Amino acid sequence: MDLIFTGILLGLTLSIMTGPIFITLVQTGIERGFRAGITVASGFWTSDFLYIFVISYAISFLLGLSDADNFEVYIGLIGGIILLAFGLGLIFYGKVPARKGEIRKPQSGTTYLGYWSLGFFMNTLNPGTILFWIGITSVISESLQLDLSDAMPFFGGLMGTIIITDVIKVALAKRISAYLTNKVLLLVRKIAGLVLGGFGLTLLLRVVYQILF
Repeated sequence: MDLIFTGILLGLTLSIMTGPIFITLVQTGIERGFRAGITVASGFWTSDFLYIFVISYAISFLLGLSDADNFEVYIGLIGGIILLAFGLGLIFYGKVPARKGEIRKPQSGTTYLGYWSLGFFMNTLNPGTILFWIGITSVISESLQLDLSDAMPFFGGLMGTIIITDVIKVALAKRISAYLTNKVLLLVRKIAGLVLGGFGLTLLLRVVYQILF
């Protein structure tokens, strides 16, 4: 049950992270309607599920091949450093995310396949997405000794929260847009950075404790 709640907490953190993906989701909902916005979001979700599957099994495979006693520690260090760096970047990187007119919008004739492709490739080709999922999967794998089946409640809570909050964003797109001032965007970015950095720092402290004791 703790894993589910941890996944939900992280999902809520991701739901308030601002950037081109967040803006694209809200903007599509405003300009093209609920179904178009959900279709874009489903592209994001498909990409996330793909990363979870590939990275989880890749890390598990690497550990299975490794004879090093401290390999789990190395995985924990890598994941913790990535998450901590990710969080610090959100806190101290002051650039305001792209607003309306600064990102490529779906054209009026775009099909639903086009909307899905927009979300899928925007998320898949985003370097931050890759690093984020490597960090998260490293954390969970190290904590659970790479038993992927035990990690499913965490990923279920995480992705379930992301899907629900994305649907809410699209449904309330016009109202959300009214509050997306530069000041608000920077504030939620810093809050998300603090939470993600906290996950990374906690893992690093745990690894250091294992090394010392």
